[in-house]
Amino acid sequence: MSNSLKSVAVTVLCAGMGMSTAQARVDMAAVTKAEYATIASNMCPSAAPPASGGPAVPMDDYEVHKVAPFKVFDNFYYLGMDNISAWALTTSEGIILFEAMMVRNWEQTIEAGMRTLGLDPADIKYVVLGHAHNDHWGGAYFLQQKYGAKIIFGEPDWNHLLTWPQIGVPAPFPAKDRGVVDGDSLTLGDTTVRFVATPGHTPGTISSLIPLKDGDTWHLAAYWGGPSMSFLDPAGLEQYIGSTYKLQTADPDTDVELSNHPWADGTLAKRDALQARKAGDQHPFVTGHDGVKRWLEQLRTCTREVLSNKRAAQ
Repeated sequence: MSNSLKSVAVTVLCAGMGMSTAQARVDMAAVTKAEYATIASNMCPSAAPPASGGPAVPMDDYEVHKVAPFKVFDNFYYLGMDNISAWALTTSEGIILFEAMMVRNWEQTIEAGMRTLGLDPADIKYVVLGHAHNDHWGGAYFLQQKYGAKIIFGEPDWNHLLTWPQIGVPAPFPAKDRGVVDGDSLTLGDTTVRFVATPGHTPGTISSLIPLKDGDTWHLAAYWGGPSMSFLDPAGLEQYIGSTYKLQTADPDTDVELSNHPWADGTLAKRDALQARKAGDQHPFVTGHDGVKRWLEQLRTCTREVLSNKRAAQ
């Protein structure tokens, strides 16, 4: 995310009253503007930024893409980089990890990130993988071997895992633990995560409904398992669009949007707003169910544009 998009996430609502930046309150309109700008620039062809002309930076380069881990909700933590997301959900009986990052950076992001936040990687009981591309499952084998974590994919992706070409340094395949299908759930201690099959990005892309705690208030995240779609053929794009509607209607209580890429849900803009949050402010990750619907419509808008372009080229 550019510095300009980061800075727009936190604004002074009472500028006319001379408030300093340190006194700034969260402006949700600015947060949403930043979120949608990152989605468009990464997914909508008409909004794609021009090529920089410089050397490409490998997506697994931790030193270039690193982001300090941070607490998002009382039971939820960000462990990713500026281009790939991973999240830790704490429960009364251990941790459910969403995504395992890449083979070259899982130790810095997952292991070191958790320890920085006071979490113990040995408490990871399950690793839920949104889809079978190795920028998300690259560390799964090591988490499985080192900590005994159980690996979960959407059932069709256990096969897709073996056939889709890996990017960057190849990762060893984890042993199959569990494949989930639409309507399945995972309970660990006092927490239950529900799964929604959302194929499109891959055949087994799985999205999650995640309970999140903010003080005395509970929220429900709609976690989109596979954001990018420009590589899909028209049939795949149509399936992707259908899956966004499926997640949108999965539960009317969803009020937080999340994904496994920070550019697809405005994570970094919301992080900046979260750091400026004052008592009584809205949590910047909580957009309400209408916000979740608008977010998914933004994903659909970009997907329809890609689909239109591909159909025109046929």
